Amino acid sequence: MRNTLVGVAALVLAACAGGSGAPAGAPAPAGGAKLYVVNQGGATISVIDQQRLVVDTVLDLRTMGFTANAKPHHVAVEPDGSFWYVSLIGDGRVLKLDRSNRLVGQVNMETPGLLALDPVHDSLYVGRSMTAVNPPRSLGVISRRNFLLVDEQEIVLPRPHALVVTPDGKWVHTASLAENRIASVEVATGRVTLTTIAGGPRSMVQFAISPDGGTMVAGGELSNTVLVFDLTRPPPMQPVREIQAGGKPWDPMYRPGGRTLFTTVLADNALAEIDVASGTVLRTITGMMAQPYGLIIRADGRYAFVINQNSGALKPGESGHAMHGMAGGASTTDGWLTVIDLTNGEVVKTLMLGAGPTGAGAAGAR
Repeated sequence: MRNTLVGVAALVLAACAGGSGAPAGAPAPAGGAKLYVVNQGGATISVIDQQRLVVDTVLDLRTMGFTANAKPHHVAVEPDGSFWYVSLIGDGRVLKLDRSNRLVGQVNMETPGLLALDPVHDSLYVGRSMTAVNPPRSLGVISRRNFLLVDEQEIVLPRPHALVVTPDGKWVHTASLAENRIASVEVATGRVTLTTIAGGPRSMVQFAISPDGGTMVAGGELSNTVLVFDLTRPPPMQPVREIQAGGKPWDPMYRPGGRTLFTTVLADNALAEIDVASGTVLRTITGMMAQPYGLIIRADGRYAFVINQNSGALKPGESGHAMHGMAGGASTTDGWLTVIDLTNGEVVKTLMLGAGPTGAGAAGAR
């Protein structure tokens, strides 16, 4: 890792020659769009058909030359679904696969965590895993087209985790799990602006940006709040609102249109819908959730796909577990996908995943 602060603009120019292979802002594919869910404890990836609501296939990383301790953590998908990317904490790799699930590239990187596509430039930004003992204080910057590690952007934050790129491609924001601090990288210059948030510890797990690009939210694991930031002003930035959202709001995501926000609430086994403008929790959805970790909302806004980690939270036969066909051959720590119809808040289906599922991605989802 280079410890000098590098101008990201120069990296992007070098990486952008020829484009990314998928035009920025390309629409999500109509029909048959795949949802990719990583099973961190089992070295597998479940590929879900979002239209038919079935598991399309399960990829075993061990058959692709990786170890049983690969620990796949997060997924990012090109807007047109042509390629997708997955971070492997244990094997220290970021992989590039095509829509046919063929491995077409890989980059070595220490403890890679969350992934974020730059919607304007060729860059794929890579954060650090929260499970790493002492991860580097930097973000990986990968050229998506050539799939090379261009550089590691120093950000001077311990345990950088939450990660997002603004829709205009001008800023990359990442937050520390250990401190109430956000590092904002200006893409054109590589300049880093630090924000320190007053008060008790938040431990910001993940960001989400409203469709209009004007608002950013973060789930605060320790504060049990969702923090709201005004992106119409340049960093540094303080929360303009902080909303009580239940036990450990984890992974927020806006519903298409941006009128409301949903977040998984890990400690409450629930999904909360929030009106960000008023700071009101509109409803809390429960049922067939156990440690809901990741969240994807289908591009049409109808279904929420909730990834339940279930690290021993439920046993087969408890809380309707067996009634949904999960008990047969399932480990007590296997997770599942809960499909919720957001029009009425009802669980319409559950799909078995593998051990310790964490992150997910889909074309056009974030």
